Amino acid sequence: MKRRLWTSLIGVVLIVVIALSYNFATDSAPILGLDLQGGVSVILAPTEDASADELTVIRDQIRSELERQGIAEPDVRVQGSTIVVDLPGVRDQQEALSAVDVSGVVELRPVLDPSSCQTVENTTPPVGPVVGGSGDTSEPQGMRRPLAPSDSVPTDSAPIDTIPIPSLAGVAGAEVLPTRDGAAECVGPAQGTGEVFERGSAAPTLDPSQGTGVAVNLRGGEGSDTWNNLASQCFSAAPTCPTQRLAIVLDSVVQSAPTVQVANFQDSVSITGSFTQSEAEDLASVLNRGAFPVEVEAQEARTVSASAGSGAMRAGIIAGLIGLVLVLILMVAYYRWLALVIVAGIAVWGGMVWAMSTLVSEWTNYALSLAGVTGIIVAIGVTVDSYVVFYERIKDELRNGRTIKNAAPRSFKMTWSTIWSADVISLIGAFILFWLSVGSVRGFALYLGLTTVCDLLVCYFFTRPAVLLLAQTKLMARQQKLLGINVATT
Repeated sequence: MKRRLWTSLIGVVLIVVIALSYNFATDSAPILGLDLQGGVSVILAPTEDASADELTVIRDQIRSELERQGIAEPDVRVQGSTIVVDLPGVRDQQEALSAVDVSGVVELRPVLDPSSCQTVENTTPPVGPVVGGSGDTSEPQGMRRPLAPSDSVPTDSAPIDTIPIPSLAGVAGAEVLPTRDGAAECVGPAQGTGEVFERGSAAPTLDPSQGTGVAVNLRGGEGSDTWNNLASQCFSAAPTCPTQRLAIVLDSVVQSAPTVQVANFQDSVSITGSFTQSEAEDLASVLNRGAFPVEVEAQEARTVSASAGSGAMRAGIIAGLIGLVLVLILMVAYYRWLALVIVAGIAVWGGMVWAMSTLVSEWTNYALSLAGVTGIIVAIGVTVDSYVVFYERIKDELRNGRTIKNAAPRSFKMTWSTIWSADVISLIGAFILFWLSVGSVRGFALYLGLTTVCDLLVCYFFTRPAVLLLAQTKLMARQQKLLGINVATT
């Protein structure tokens, strides 16, 4: 019995010490939020009138894209008719503007013959990816080589982004647009936007027979009708889409121009070709970004100093330490020698919280903000409650005439269910709050749940063996009054 207790006690201490040693050796620490380390705050405004629901959609899309880019806990919120984006740890304003530039509107435009644009010579259009759908397999989805750089514009001419819109040659709305690889395409007028796709549904795919591609769901009703109308034109090589290729355009740049191989799509669209994984992820991101109902642009970017947050954190830490010291003084006065276990247990708990917070920052996009610090301070009270429940039961057992050696294990068995239930309820509350909230409130819920898990681990693997081993010592057997209660030894 003693061997198992010592193994548990020494094991949890060693794990925490090793974790902290690794953190210090690698200079690892939790990532701090904007309020603690500073950063850049960007204000975005729609280029046209937008409803509250549309702003909410844009907010959610921007947050998802920033998290995909690896920005630690971006705070994106609707404020009046604007969207405010706080980026912790970002120092350069231009970097911040580039990070939040994710709201361009996707346009769907047929690729025309080069002769339709007078500035483009009549050359054979390049062969690119293909588009297939899950609802119709009458045409193969086969693979073709990736879209090759077009030689339709001389390489020694002006840069693509400076090419003027040419005069038209029989196709109203036709123009030359640059591609991502620096070439150019002659495209017709837009016949749809990214609104035809279901928001957030685009994702990279890997099919052994088709290669890497992108799959995206169509929005039912008008979305599917719009897409199928354009797809049928391209599939049949109609005059409005003679090349059978459909350009996906973002911010006047052709992101991809696959060949349409299915006349009618039912539920989803599959774009296949010799994409790299990175190219597939970028295209999926473009399709998701195209679901923005309106376009937004940056109005202001300002650097946020961490001085105010540092002062608030310093005040919070001081308040937490004062509260902790007062609690420990009360515990020593009330539980005497057993209070030593509380002091040691809180030290182990604190080390475990720090190590796990560092892992959270390394594995996820969540940073430690003032709200998270608040959650940790609140959890100190939850941790101390576990000791109080356990120790009060020991004192009740002693009053009933049992020895400390017998009272300790009996008391833990009787109180563990209470401690477990209380912590599980706290975890459920933290999970629901994390699930339903965003921003700093989510950070509070995350660290409240994290510290509660640490409390359960420390209570069972450290506090239990420490108290049981202490109860077996001769000192505790001879002087039970050191527990703060005068009883006769039986």
